[in-house]
Amino acid sequence: MCFSFIGVLTLLYYRNIFSLEQKLITVEHFDDLLNNILELRRYEKNFIFTRDIDSLHETIFYLFRVEDGARKLAESIERVAGGGGYRNLEERLYDYKLSLEKIADLSKQGEGQIDVVEIREKGKALVDFAQMLKKLKRQLIQKTLTGTLGVPLAFLGTFAVLVLLVFHLITRSILKPLAIVQEATAQVAKETFEPIPYNAKGQDEISQLIAAFNKMAEEIKSGQEQLLQSRKMASIGTFTSGIAHELNNPLNNISITAESLLLEYPGTDNTEAHEMIQDIIHQADRASHVVKNLLEFSRTERPFLTHLSVKDVLEGTVRLVKNQIMVKGIQMEKEIADDLPAIRGKRQDLQQAFLNIILNSIQATDRGGLISIRTEKAQEGYIRVAIADTGSGIKPGDLAHIFDPFYTTKPVGEGTGLGLSLTYGIIKTHGGYIEVKSEVGKGTAFFINLPIADNKRVI
Repeated sequence: MCFSFIGVLTLLYYRNIFSLEQKLITVEHFDDLLNNILELRRYEKNFIFTRDIDSLHETIFYLFRVEDGARKLAESIERVAGGGGYRNLEERLYDYKLSLEKIADLSKQGEGQIDVVEIREKGKALVDFAQMLKKLKRQLIQKTLTGTLGVPLAFLGTFAVLVLLVFHLITRSILKPLAIVQEATAQVAKETFEPIPYNAKGQDEISQLIAAFNKMAEEIKSGQEQLLQSRKMASIGTFTSGIAHELNNPLNNISITAESLLLEYPGTDNTEAHEMIQDIIHQADRASHVVKNLLEFSRTERPFLTHLSVKDVLEGTVRLVKNQIMVKGIQMEKEIADDLPAIRGKRQDLQQAFLNIILNSIQATDRGGLISIRTEKAQEGYIRVAIADTGSGIKPGDLAHIFDPFYTTKPVGEGTGLGLSLTYGIIKTHGGYIEVKSEVGKGTAFFINLPIADNKRVI
């Protein structure tokens, strides 16, 4: 019934719109006819006042155009102006043509007085006739529009009944699914995040609502796992704050003992022993900062940042792992620019972040492999540090989780899953960000982007 109603209404509208379209096209043609007559009169006036022969030629040209247009519109003129309408226009054009030829001859001979009033009256008669055609045609268009607008009123009663019927059918198809959604929502309040068993294949709003609810339930279920990880991080913060003093005391004793050895035997000739003592002091200091980073990882306070040279930080980091690189037989390439702008940060934190990434690269790269470190001034006020290796790479499924706390792909006992997580936190605290690209069997590249100190970015 709905399709039948729409079909009849469409046919009626199509007929009226088609008729309206034809009438509008005819009005455009009448406009063209009027415009040609107005151009004819404009050149006529130019010729009368200036006796310019070019204006006379243009007048004759537009007269021919008006006659040709009138012939093409003969049937339309007859329909609009009634019987004899085209004949009336033809006669007016003929009279105007005679007057135009008369003043043209007088102008060529240079004798006699041109009857300006006569040709103006005949030209005005042409303009009035063309304007009358437009007016009558617009009245017909208005009549057609009125009839078109009246068509829906004739079908309004029938359509109202059909709308009520359709509304009843749709309501029945909506209430049942909504009851299912209501029940599932109540289960969510009880922390039961199960998807709705609704096999809807349509694209209606209810189907989309149920699909969105099912997706929400899956995301909430997945979010619970992330919440557990967050709670683990909170536990780590509490745990590290409790054992910090226990760790710092022996570390301080180690540092003090090593420094005392250097002070007590400053002139020793054993260079190797001297370097070992220096290494003990440095590693104890590094361990103290690792504990401090664990404490600061869960804090939100902004650290005190100073101007630093990226080159100095990277060179100091490479010196720490130089022995490990040599022992494992890995090559290292460095392309660290000398003219890089300064950044703002904490040297020890950034050194720890770079060190974590380099150590991961060392562990992932076999003997004979390559680790490269490159720096460049990136766009938008950042300095980019690229650390790449030719190691085993990271699987696509693991790549999205490498910065998650406690997530590690290393065997049990070889990794805690905190190294990259701490690195991510350090770089983020410095107002930067990290990008990772990896391909299994070909290697991994980390891109650390840090803001330039002169940049007005708030960090």
